[in-house]
Amino acid sequence: MSMRGRKEVGVVLRLFIAVCAAMFLPLMVSSAEPVVWVDVRTAEEFASGHMSGAVNIPHEDIASGVAGLELNKDQHIVLYCRSGRRAALAQKTLESLGYSRVENAVDRQGAVALREQLEASAEGDQ
Repeated sequence: MSMRGRKEVGVVLRLFIAVCAAMFLPLMVSSAEPVVWVDVRTAEEFASGHMSGAVNIPHEDIASGVAGLELNKDQHIVLYCRSGRRAALAQKTLESLGYSRVENAVDRQGAVALREQLEASAEGDQ
C-alpha cells in the first residue's frame, strides 16, 4: 500500500471512531448515571420510613428542590409517595420544566421493585 493510501485509511478510521463515539458515548454515559430517587411525601412521612438512598423533596417544593440538586435535564428521576397522586403532580411539574426522564413509581414498594428491576437489568448488561 502506498503512503497516500495509508493516510487515507487512517483518515477514514479516525472519522469512523469519531462517528461511533458521537453515537454511543452519550448512551454509555447516561446508562452509567445513577437514578435519583425522590420521596415526595412530607418530612414527617419521610422520617417515619423511606427507601434507602432516597432524598425527600415534598411535592409542593419539587421544582426548587430538584433545581437545588443541580441535575441534568435528562437525569433519570424516580418519584414516589404513598399512593402515587403526589408523585404524579411532581412528575407533571418536572416535565413542564424540561426534565425528560421522570418516572412515577407510585409508592415505596413500587420504588423498591423498580430499583431491583433496574439493578437486575444493569447486571445483565455487564
